[in-house]
Amino acid sequence: MPTPGPTRRRPCVLPWASAVSAGLALGAVVVLFAPTWAQFSLFLVFGSVMSLLVGGNCWLAHRLRQPLSVMSPEQVSLDPCRQLVAGRKRLLLVTVAGVPGVLAGVAAATHADLWQETVHGARWGVRDPILHRPSGFYLTTVPWYRFLVDFGFAAMVASLAAAGAVHYLYGGLQLQDRRRRSTAAARAQLSVLCAALLALKAAAYWLDRFEIVGRATELGSRELGAWLQAKSLMCWVALICALLFLTVPLRHRWLPALTGVVLLLLCSALVGEVYPVLVAYLG
Repeated sequence: MPTPGPTRRRPCVLPWASAVSAGLALGAVVVLFAPTWAQFSLFLVFGSVMSLLVGGNCWLAHRLRQPLSVMSPEQVSLDPCRQLVAGRKRLLLVTVAGVPGVLAGVAAATHADLWQETVHGARWGVRDPILHRPSGFYLTTVPWYRFLVDFGFAAMVASLAAAGAVHYLYGGLQLQDRRRRSTAAARAQLSVLCAALLALKAAAYWLDRFEIVGRATELGSRELGAWLQAKSLMCWVALICALLFLTVPLRHRWLPALTGVVLLLLCSALVGEVYPVLVAYLG
């Protein structure tokens, strides 16, 4: 009898199943609970983006996994978890992607009025003499930008946690093996997510400058200048740390990037908080 030829591997449907299921769930919740089209749009857009980011990173980490040729004691202890996940991959992926998507959509729907005011323009009011922005910009546009940065930060944290869990489950990350802490694929994906987090942190520092100018009447001229200088410096430090994380896949080392994060925390405490207070006290 003729032997059957090699079977073709079917394309993976996990990302498509995650996207379609999450989209249907988001649409159903929006129809039931969102009373306006603005809330409907924000819920659907932000919820779908969150679901696709988290689900896509989870799926990518699963695709980048490497076969476990040598099982360490740490991986042997995780074998029951892998067997439990093996038959429920689609359900778990849809759940992991859908729950953050629903939460993000609900949070975005509460900012519908702020979004409409920003879209329609907030160019009214007197321009400040420092950054030359109208007062309406500080009341509507800056809070909307702040929400976007917070949303991106939450999406990156959720994606980093989901991808890190998958890499750890399939041996991409090993906490007990000092010789092989992480695989090249895990380093590449996780370092890019960390770089995105730090880039968003730099954007948050940049937005802090506008919030400080918005309360300029409460600060003296020297203190105001010190706060603006501190936030600008912290923005550049965060960007440098993001670049250090992008070098992790090339240098195969986490130490320089993690050292940069420690320095960022120190600068945030000293430059971002202590320096403006000292200037105000000495002034």
